[in-house]
Amino acid sequence: MAGGALKYRHLNRSSSHRQALLRNLVTSLFTHESIKTTWPKAKEAQRLAEKLITLGKKNTSATRRRAQQILYYPLTHLNTLFTTIRTRYLHRPGGYTRVLRIEPLNKHHDQAPSAILELVDGPKDMRFHMTAKTLVRERASEEGVRELTAKNVQKVTRYREGGMEDLEKEVRRMEKVAGDEEVKEKAKWKVDERPREGWKMERIGRLRQKT
Repeated sequence: MAGGALKYRHLNRSSSHRQALLRNLVTSLFTHESIKTTWPKAKEAQRLAEKLITLGKKNTSATRRRAQQILYYPLTHLNTLFTTIRTRYLHRPGGYTRVLRIEPLNKHHDQAPSAILELVDGPKDMRFHMTAKTLVRERASEEGVRELTAKNVQKVTRYREGGMEDLEKEVRRMEKVAGDEEVKEKAKWKVDERPREGWKMERIGRLRQKT
């Protein structure tokens, strides 16, 4: 192919349309901490989000001007980028976002490959919650916590401020939810404790009254 390897995805759009799309996705990511879109869009938006967070960590007047040019609503999100997000990733060397594959969002039409783009160590970090759920299940089993789960615990808490405390809090919350659901399930399927013979005699008496 002339010109060498493809360095980025064009997304079947013009240059201006592509830039506007990515700016919109990144702005939504900083607003909601997690977004759902197609896999190619998520991978391209991830590159721009990583660059913006790197600008936020430098925290200079030049980086603020550059971030202001990219964000759609700079008055709302510029302060978030240079305070909350900068503080969260101050000691993390990289990997501020994560892309997770999910089932196609549009099942009835093109079934395009879809994904979740999320900020790592945020309140909507899916891997953090999945690790907590796995801990609840494995602690209740006879085998105990597996080595792979222990490595995942280290990964999700390594750069998270108060990571182990947050993880244990989430585990306790999930254990309480699981216990409440078990009680509701037992109450739902609770059988009538009346003696079976008495129930039969009552039914026979009703039939005799009808005849």
